Amino acid sequence: MSQSLNSFRDIISYINSLENEEQIKEFVMSRLEELENNSEKRTIDKNNNGRLIGTISEGYINSDSPIVTSYMVDPFYMNDATLYIEFIKSIKGKNLNNPLQFFHELQDFIIEAFGFKGKQDIRVNVYLQERDDSQISIADFYKNNSALCSERSAAVQNLAEFCGIKSYLVFGKLSSEGKEEEHAFNIFQMKDGTLILYDSTNPVTLTSGYVPAYSIIGKENISFDFEGLSEIYKQPIHPDEPLDRNYTTCNFYLKNESTRLK
Repeated sequence: MSQSLNSFRDIISYINSLENEEQIKEFVMSRLEELENNSEKRTIDKNNNGRLIGTISEGYINSDSPIVTSYMVDPFYMNDATLYIEFIKSIKGKNLNNPLQFFHELQDFIIEAFGFKGKQDIRVNVYLQERDDSQISIADFYKNNSALCSERSAAVQNLAEFCGIKSYLVFGKLSSEGKEEEHAFNIFQMKDGTLILYDSTNPVTLTSGYVPAYSIIGKENISFDFEGLSEIYKQPIHPDEPLDRNYTTCNFYLKNESTRLK
């Protein structure tokens, strides 16, 4: 890769110009090197000095950054290139003119990579199994239906950043059907400042199948816009889909009529 690529359109165009798998691998390693050099090691943690609604982490997660999901187990790391290589192979040649089309491809890939719904018992085994390498890798969750929201959202974060979309990893809360639980999801920031919630763990079921769970947002407590999603796809939400998702972040605010993050 001879030039630095930063915008979504430029990166997608460059991906479509790649001619074979070897070029894809070379591009991925070059792009990752660029992202690694422009990021620092930091701890990604859901604990915000004892606050119960978690943290927001901005940008590409360096491969040396521990992602702490629980103090009972070791952290995992975004330290495997396979995820990026396989994702680029999955989107190459597709006409992704805007981020909305990208959101669909990203959701399909996350399901392909980690399963439609992960299983907690398998996930626990991944964290507790003995391994030659002391680090737990995102690769340990690949193709075994073990990844839950933390692992999926970390993968989404870096894949979005890899493709030029500014992303935030949120450890917050999700309330639905009278239940509240800790939950990890993403917020994407578009070039015009618009912020979009993206919950790769819980796609929305329409009458003809599922679509990615995304919604334009503008306040700390985010009520998911099911009505807007139904209008976009011109079909009703499936009757079994709960219609009361509310997401909570820790430091969301509005300024000068445009939505921004601290």
